[in-house]
Amino acid sequence: MTKDSSDLIKYSTQGLYCEIADIWIDPHKPVKKALITHAHMDHFTFGCDEYISTYETSKILKERVGNAINIKTYDYGKEFKINGINISFHPSGHILGSSQIKFNFGGETWLITGDFKRQKDYTCKEYEKVKTDYLISESTFGLPIFKWEEAQKTAGDISKWVDSSPDKTSILFCYSLGKAQRLLNEISKSNFKNNIYTHNSINNMNNCYKKLGINIVNTEKFDKTQNLDKFKGSLILLPPALHKGSYLKKFKNIQTGFASGWMAIRALRKRSGYDKGFVISDHADWEAILNTVKESEAKNVFFHHGDSDALSRYLNEKSSINVLNFESRK
Repeated sequence: MTKDSSDLIKYSTQGLYCEIADIWIDPHKPVKKALITHAHMDHFTFGCDEYISTYETSKILKERVGNAINIKTYDYGKEFKINGINISFHPSGHILGSSQIKFNFGGETWLITGDFKRQKDYTCKEYEKVKTDYLISESTFGLPIFKWEEAQKTAGDISKWVDSSPDKTSILFCYSLGKAQRLLNEISKSNFKNNIYTHNSINNMNNCYKKLGINIVNTEKFDKTQNLDKFKGSLILLPPALHKGSYLKKFKNIQTGFASGWMAIRALRKRSGYDKGFVISDHADWEAILNTVKESEAKNVFFHHGDSDALSRYLNEKSSINVLNFESRK
C-alpha cells in the first residue's frame, strides 16, 4: 500500500480511487465504499455496500432510486476520517447537494471538484473556493468557445420565445434534476405570465427541492392524455429523452427548444432537431475553469470528465502549473 501523498488518488476506467482509504469516488461499478459527489445518475452506481454524501444528495438519491441504499451523510465542511485520511465535502455549485471532495493526508491536500459551476444559482449553494496542492477538475466545457451568459438573460429569452408564439405549445427540453429547477427559479423572476407544465420526473424533483427548502415556482403536472389544445400558449418542460420517438406526435402546433451548454456549438444546434437552442449550463465554462485552477493555488492539476487538451496547453504555456496525465498513473 502506498504512503506517498503524491499518489493518493488514481484514475481507472471504473472511477477515481483512493487506495489508502479503500474508497471510490463516483464509481462506475459496485464497490464496498463510495463517495458520491452529486445525484446525477452518471455519477452513481447501484449495488455499493455503503455510500457517503451530503444530506441533500442522499435525499435526492433516495427519491430517484428508493430508500434501500445504505448511505451516510456529512454536512459541508465537516471533516471525517477514513484510514487516517481526513475527508470533507464542500459546495461545488453544480446542483443541490453537489460537492467537491477534499482529502488531507501527509500534510498535503487533494481536491476533486466533481461537476461544478461558478455562476450564481439560487437553487443550490455556490462554489466554495478551496486551496489545495493537487486539483482534480472536471473539464466538460474546456474550450474557449464556451462562455456563459447570465442565467437571467437566458430565462428572459425563453419568456420572449414563448410569448412570441401564443398559438403554439412551447416545449423546452432540459435535464430533470438541476437544470429544470434552476430554469424554473430564473423564469419565475422574469415576469413570465404563461402556464408552466412539467413532466412527472421533473415534478418529482421539484417537490424534492421544495422539501429541502428551495423555492421553486409551482407548476402543473403535464398529462399527455388531456386535450392537448389546452396547452396552447403554455410552456412545457420535458426531459431530453422524450425528444425522439412518438411522444410529440399528437401535438398539432408546437415549437421545441433545448436548454444546454452544448447549444453554444452552432453546428450542433443546427443538427439537434430543436427549433431553438438556449445556452445555459450547470458546468463551468472556459474562464471559470481557468479561474478555479488559479484560485485553488494548486501546482499539480489533473483534468477529468471532458476534453482537456486546450486547457492543458494553455496552462502549460501561460503558468507554472504542472498539468498531469491520469492515464499514465493508473
